[in-house]
Amino acid sequence: MKKITKRQIMLLCMLYISSLSYLQTFSPMANVARQHAAVSFILSGGLCVLSLWLLSAARGRFPGKNLMQAIVERFPVNGRVLLAMYLLFFLFIAARDIRILADFTNSVLLNRTPILILGLMITATAVYISQGGIRAFLGISEIYVPIMIAVLTIVSIFMLRNVHINYMIPYFSFDWLGIAKGAWYAAPYLGEVIALPLVISGKSYRTSAGLTGLIVATLFLFGILLLTELVMGVPLTGKLTHSGYELIRQLQITDFMDRFDLLVVGLWYPTALGKIGFDIYVLCYLMQMVVPKLSGRLMTAPAGALAFVCSIWFFKNALQQFNFNYVWPLVALIFELVLPIVLFAALWPRKVKPKSG
Repeated sequence: MKKITKRQIMLLCMLYISSLSYLQTFSPMANVARQHAAVSFILSGGLCVLSLWLLSAARGRFPGKNLMQAIVERFPVNGRVLLAMYLLFFLFIAARDIRILADFTNSVLLNRTPILILGLMITATAVYISQGGIRAFLGISEIYVPIMIAVLTIVSIFMLRNVHINYMIPYFSFDWLGIAKGAWYAAPYLGEVIALPLVISGKSYRTSAGLTGLIVATLFLFGILLLTELVMGVPLTGKLTHSGYELIRQLQITDFMDRFDLLVVGLWYPTALGKIGFDIYVLCYLMQMVVPKLSGRLMTAPAGALAFVCSIWFFKNALQQFNFNYVWPLVALIFELVLPIVLFAALWPRKVKPKSG
């Protein structure tokens, strides 16, 4: 098997962090941080860099193993209990992501198709992707992440004529409390990057690649949110449910291409499916670590079905799912910041007792 490169890890990191963050973070961040909402990404990104570094450093003490294997090796019973907690955490993430994409597809592309059918189709595709293993996600990230970067860069250039600097007035009146609240909403989505050291072995995972991917994805989201506010204005960015998508809709190249957004959505959609597929992949890996007799590959379909059912069960409608972003950080930061600190201390190298005589 070919060696996983640093570039592939970096692109996978960007795929996992930014694919659905456009749809969920921009509106609540603009509501609280106003014209400086993009700065919140810098604060939350710094917090997640610390979390990822702690987990990567803890994993580095166990050469050739991922963090799950290291936890189970050091704490056979309590370690599996902790992984079971992470299992529930990533189950909720998978269910939430399925519902996010299903609601977005229903509101933008297929208005008359029931959410149930859309969620089922999304889940089936994600399960099929996850059965391909880590190589499938690396392939998707290598193809579609550069395409999305190129497309959004071109969109940004075309949007420069619609930029209104006066939307950011007052420029230097920073509401640090509002910026901190914006970081509170963004941190759970950026913090999901902890999945990488959990499932990718030490031989393949490189700390520098993970940190680079996190930083680049954070700066990318920073730029897109800033452009959204400069083009659409702060009040409108905070009121729209999918303000990142609405930015794309503002672009009209010619009178005959008034739905250019459909082309962009078509190029973006595989990254969102890849993100959900990776959620299921992490879920199956956790199941295999908690119950060693289970086959992770054979559990992809049951795990996907469970995530799909939970996506329907947990959220009554799209508004309820969107409003959950206001309380989700309280739960997510326990797994993405508090427990990494605990693991960094708990997996400290044991002192070797000197041999007597």
